[in-house]
Order: sequence, then C-alpha cells, then structure tokens
Amino acid sequence: MKKRFSIIALLLFICGFVALNTGCEKEPEESCQQDMFCDGEVAVTACCVDGGGCYYTYNGKDYPDTDQGLEDLIDALDCTTAKKSVSIEEQNEYLMARLKWLIEEARIMRDQKNQ
Repeated sequence: MKKRFSIIALLLFICGFVALNTGCEKEPEESCQQDMFCDGEVAVTACCVDGGGCYYTYNGKDYPDTDQGLEDLIDALDCTTAKKSVSIEEQNEYLMARLKWLIEEARIMRDQKNQ
C-alpha cells in the first residue's frame, strides 16, 4: 500500500512540475498602430511582435513587412484619386511613405514596452 501511494505521489509531483513549467509561458505581445487611408475610408493596422517581426493588416489579411508585402498591400488598398494632377506613381509613393511610418510607430511602441 505504501509503495502504491509513493508511486501515485511521485506521478502527481511530476505532472504538477510539467504543468507549472508549460503553463507559465506567455504569448508574445503585439504593439499595433492603426491609421485611415484612401481619404479616410479604409483602416490599415501595423503590428510588431515582441521578439519577432512586423506586419500590416488590411481587410482581415496580413501582409509582411517586406517590399513585396508593401506592394501587395498598396495594390489591395486600390486608392483611386479624383485629382487628375496626381499620378498613380505619386499616390503609391505617398501611400508607401505613410505605411512605412505607421510600421515604424509600431516598432517604437514595441521597443518602449521592452525597456
């Protein structure tokens, strides 16, 4: 009977130890910034993960913080302008600059949290 009790106690101790070690892991935190684009009609969110990379979210889809991800996001935004004096290239350059600033703000927030 003592042997059975000792085995059960040992198993409970091991299970408790494993549960405590795996249960204390926390999810990485995100720092996010959101801004309106296309004359205030659509929202884009830029997020940076603690210990990880950054990404953009628009219309439920994530876009990586890469040149290709940024181009894909600008294509998805499809901001058409009524101003004839502004070319599509100028508008895309403006969008790219704003999006890069948005992700930079998310990075700054992430880094301030980690200090």
